Amino acid sequence: MRLFVVSLVAVQLCILNTAIEGAVEIGQLPNLQHGVRGTLFAKDETTFYIQDFEYDGQGPTVYVYVYRRGVAVSASGGGIIINWSGSSDGRITSRYTGSNISISLSNQQGGDTGLTVNDIGTFSIWCQRFQVFFSRLDIPDGLMLTPPLQYCAELTTNYQVSWTVNASENTGMFQLCSCITADQYMSFGISGNDTRTWMVGADVVVAWVKDDRANAVDYLLTGRQQCTNGSGVCPDTMIWGDQGMNDVYNVTGQVTNGLTCVQYSRLLTTTDSSHDLPILPDEWQFVAWAIGPRASEELGNLAFFHSDWPRNGENVAINFGAAPTGSMQCTATPQCSTPTVCGWSGMTITARESRTFRVTIGPSGGERGYEYFTGLTGWGIAFYIDGILAPVLRLRRNVEYTFLVEAGNDPSDGPNYHPLYITGSIDGGILQSSPQERMSEAVYAGFNVATNTPTTAGRKCEYVETLSSQEVATNCDRTLQQYLNTLSISCEGTAADADTLVWTPDANTPNTVYYQCAQHLHLGWKIELEDGTVDGDGGADATLHFGLLTILAIVAVTCLFQSV
Repeated sequence: MRLFVVSLVAVQLCILNTAIEGAVEIGQLPNLQHGVRGTLFAKDETTFYIQDFEYDGQGPTVYVYVYRRGVAVSASGGGIIINWSGSSDGRITSRYTGSNISISLSNQQGGDTGLTVNDIGTFSIWCQRFQVFFSRLDIPDGLMLTPPLQYCAELTTNYQVSWTVNASENTGMFQLCSCITADQYMSFGISGNDTRTWMVGADVVVAWVKDDRANAVDYLLTGRQQCTNGSGVCPDTMIWGDQGMNDVYNVTGQVTNGLTCVQYSRLLTTTDSSHDLPILPDEWQFVAWAIGPRASEELGNLAFFHSDWPRNGENVAINFGAAPTGSMQCTATPQCSTPTVCGWSGMTITARESRTFRVTIGPSGGERGYEYFTGLTGWGIAFYIDGILAPVLRLRRNVEYTFLVEAGNDPSDGPNYHPLYITGSIDGGILQSSPQERMSEAVYAGFNVATNTPTTAGRKCEYVETLSSQEVATNCDRTLQQYLNTLSISCEGTAADADTLVWTPDANTPNTVYYQCAQHLHLGWKIELEDGTVDGDGGADATLHFGLLTILAIVAVTCLFQSV
């Protein structure tokens, strides 16, 4: 567990609290059968919300079933099925133990269009097969509800942002909807530059849904690196030396047919001016957005390097006081499909091929590359060994190996500082650990735990993509080697500026260790060890050769005696 997780979890207001801005509490869902419980809210004119929903998941064909006001309520029929969030056929099929669920009246089965909360007289959880209510609650008439969000902009085909701002009250409500997977995030906010879309300095909200719980976290992007020691892509609450606040509140969300939507509120101008940029109604502002992988929950669910963002210098501007026009108009709800990733298999370098390795830095190969064959969340860059993207190194014990490290050696340039070390941690990034965690991490070379300092960091040599790299990376017919062939390398300084790590694994070294970056998580990969030595070292191979010679000698002597 990283030290920063504690501070993040303590302040991250991810789950909706009892007060929901603009919502009206209707009442408690009574438990008639199967442990159904929860508090029903009218969130806006077209959305119900169940807080702390419970259900044992044992019913066969269970739906949300509503009745128009004035229609006779009967468990045998007459109502309207409203599809359950995240269900492919609208049914409630899972067990719930306190989840928060949004239910949109527009997502219904049937042609009853334009349905609003005030049209509904009764809300129920209903079993179609046995025609019984698991819960039923009447809805008061004339609820004073907020309208749906006023404006919507299409950032990409599969990513929309909607909003309503109230300048007189200094408030804004926003909704992000995108076809992200369960381990991804979507982000949106004000650009770090007044004249273009720019990542560094941007003030964004990072949002996702996990285990039916919506999350939205206020971020300040102080650099392009993963959040390290309070610098880089960090939540406001983790900024080093100037800790801010999470100014996002009233967070709700759901996943429906693969589409993740998270709604949140924030003040247009907050009191945390050193970390938050103002949202200016009726003025054009450049915005920043991205989609990418999240770190694990153990590592704080931090946003990692984006996989989708405004490319090719695209600048995106929005007037938050007006409806978008042209290509940014929302024309339809994004339709999500399950993506197929034709990932690459990783490559291996064996001990027989080399005992000296050149370590550089380069691109991670997108979703087909590092993340696919390691299963780790990447940051868009990774270590390259002898020009190969994060290979498995298959080495032998009691053999001396030399690593020529050329991955960046300036600690003041955090995003480009990549000291190599060999560790028992699959994650690496020991400099992000607490002192207690450092002492418990098994370190085999490249880091002095007593002084908390890396020992091996040379000049930076970096592989970069060329114009053809993306075409190869997105073409399932192209191989990893073909992708590597498209890259070019550039180096700072001279070859003499490389640093050297010399390491001899021994009998106490486990079968699997990792070469990693001491500064950042998830840049390296596995070292697999076996006993014996490389040819010519007098180990297993030499023993085999000696055995063969002995056998031949015995055969020769036997033949000699038989001939006498």
